[in-house]
Amino acid sequence: MPDYGLTPEGFTIKPLEAIIEDAADDFGSRSTATLGALAKRDDTLEGHLFGAICAEISTCWELIELLYSSMNPNSAADTVLEGLAAISGSIRNVATKSEATLTLTGTPATAVLAGRRSSGASGDEWETVADATIAALTAWVTSTAYAIGDRVTRVGEAYVCTVAGTSGSGPSGTTQGATEADGSVTWRHMGSGTGAVDAEAENTVTGPVGAVALSILTIETPVSGWDSVINLTDAVPGTDIETDEDFRVRRVDELAKPGTGTPEAIRADILSVAGVITCTVFNNPTDVTDPDGVPPHSVEVLVKGGDNQAIWDQLWLSVPAGIGSYGTEVGTAVDSEGVSQPVAFSRAAPIEIYVDVELTYDASTYGTDDVVKEAIVAAGLLRGAGLDAVASRVSGDCFGAPGVLDVTLVEIGTAPSPSSSATISIGTRELAVYDTTRITVVSTPGTP
Repeated sequence: MPDYGLTPEGFTIKPLEAIIEDAADDFGSRSTATLGALAKRDDTLEGHLFGAICAEISTCWELIELLYSSMNPNSAADTVLEGLAAISGSIRNVATKSEATLTLTGTPATAVLAGRRSSGASGDEWETVADATIAALTAWVTSTAYAIGDRVTRVGEAYVCTVAGTSGSGPSGTTQGATEADGSVTWRHMGSGTGAVDAEAENTVTGPVGAVALSILTIETPVSGWDSVINLTDAVPGTDIETDEDFRVRRVDELAKPGTGTPEAIRADILSVAGVITCTVFNNPTDVTDPDGVPPHSVEVLVKGGDNQAIWDQLWLSVPAGIGSYGTEVGTAVDSEGVSQPVAFSRAAPIEIYVDVELTYDASTYGTDDVVKEAIVAAGLLRGAGLDAVASRVSGDCFGAPGVLDVTLVEIGTAPSPSSSATISIGTRELAVYDTTRITVVSTPGTP
């Protein structure tokens, strides 16, 4: 049984020392024992010659080991791993770009074409992905009830309501992102102009580039009539290309998933779509509409993240023939014969969560309060629909920020300035949504 090479336990590489030892012994048997002994020494001409030759032989052994390893998905890497995984239908997840919703303000009817850029506080650039036209805003009116999200213009400036109420003497601030009270209403200044439009944008590079709300404020490619830009919500981070380690794990999971057609298999298929973070499958095999509202012999897939068309395409492949797909996001997928087929899924209804946190920190490692806010948001992004908002869970999220010593208070609610730590019930088709603009952190230095 060989000590090196292909053995019953696998491939065992021959070390350089053993190569020199065996080669010198063979040389000695072919010439003289003295020359063989000299070939093993580091301080002789024969030793240097044998060392150089055997080093090249050792490289060949290493290449053979790499070739052997490349046939095993557990040890293959890079493009070789991708080739092996593709045999069983697994494809490496590519890097994606972070996405942000930009609010553009300025003169109504101004067209801002796709590809226009804005930048954030750290200098990273965001590019609009579709054409947008600034629309006229309603003029602010005194003694009027306004709801959260209402947008108005007053004295050439644009504002959005962040706290519902009845207006008083009117907003007048000009500092982007700042809020001010107006009667019982609170307004946030969006920018200059009498019109506004939301435009979807993505970062110019792939990967998890962050941008907290109110941080993208600079127009890099000006357009006449486009006066200001701001992101009223946090950007959704992109992803780096899937690592070999994660790819191997996912490949095994995909091989082990149940046969197609079951709710578990449909869920696994949808989770494999790029950008999908969570997925819940409602299945109704009965002849009547079930208590969840799913029609007879249908499935409803509740999805967070991912591109609509990619999800529709995967649904068509995953849902068995004769079973309908149900949901609020209705589209089509093209079958193998080129025929468009109707498919549907749902997005969870967002429930905006407000958070007030009090904590102590280690001054030597703590960053800023914004880092804590980002940690809470990042953890919330990974939670699926139907999960209650729990204060103790948010408390644990805070420790995702370096330097946090203790969280002394967490209060949560669905309106500004929450005053309770009571759990907020989230329905099966609802999703708790966190954003740095709705999180307040009061931090105090502590002793580690």
